[in-house]
Amino acid sequence: MSTVLVVDDDPVIRQILKEYIELEGHRVLEAANATFARQALAQESVDLIFLDVMMPGESGTSLCHCIKEDPECRDIKVVLLTGFEGERSWQQGLRCGPDLFAIKPVNHQRIKVLLEELLSPEGQA
Repeated sequence: MSTVLVVDDDPVIRQILKEYIELEGHRVLEAANATFARQALAQESVDLIFLDVMMPGESGTSLCHCIKEDPECRDIKVVLLTGFEGERSWQQGLRCGPDLFAIKPVNHQRIKVLLEELLSPEGQA
């Protein structure tokens, strides 16, 4: 069983993602912001992070950049989640090094595909 960290300031989004991920048989940790996400990463082994781009305080792109620069965390898969579809949003998001980028709202089928792609032995090659 993989451990997935969901980082989003919106509790409804966190709950929806948690339910989708648990339906696929994975353990879920939740964080409402980058500070709580850092605490979770310091205490738990995480395989995948669903990370909201826009949050109060430190942004998801900033946290993603830090994760990918940290030798202890850089192998954790990161999916950046955004409600914006503009080219500038994509360019900014891609610069921080996520493994994938997804547009909100995401549905159960999309989460299932992302989990299979990033957590299956073939997706981790």
